[in-house]
Amino acid sequence: MFRFMLFLFSYGICVMSVGNLLLYLNYRTLGYSWPAVWSFIVSTHELYLAIVSIVVLFILIFDLVPSRFPFL
Repeated sequence: MFRFMLFLFSYGICVMSVGNLLLYLNYRTLGYSWPAVWSFIVSTHELYLAIVSIVVLFILIFDLVPSRFPFL
């Protein structure tokens, strides 16, 4: 049950942060250059939230952490 709740939480964080990152690309239509847009995106916390949530989802989906320890 914990893994399922962690999956839902990570998925929600991933959707929100990637959605915000896509919205930040609209700064290009306002006349900002690509280097300015990318430097702004790198400086926001949504990029790091997206990376962490994708890593957590990868670990949960591909079952890289055992659900119980074999020798206990």
